[in-house]
Amino acid sequence: MEKQVYITEEERAKCKKVAEAFTELYEMADIVVVDVGRYGFVMLKYYTPPHGFEDAITFTDSMVLFEEL
Repeated sequence: MEKQVYITEEERAKCKKVAEAFTELYEMADIVVVDVGRYGFVMLKYYTPPHGFEDAITFTDSMVLFEEL
């Protein structure tokens, strides 16, 4: 089985910069952005025990991630 890549290394580096720029927002807005390797970045929103996160959005484009944050 062939290993697919869904985000380029260049775009991954850009997304990482965007995610790091908004670290202060995460605690105020109850969200977290996680690097999931070749799949891009995932924004998890509104954690409620015991159900988990209400919303999970995957990003492979840094501009879209920036606009969402």
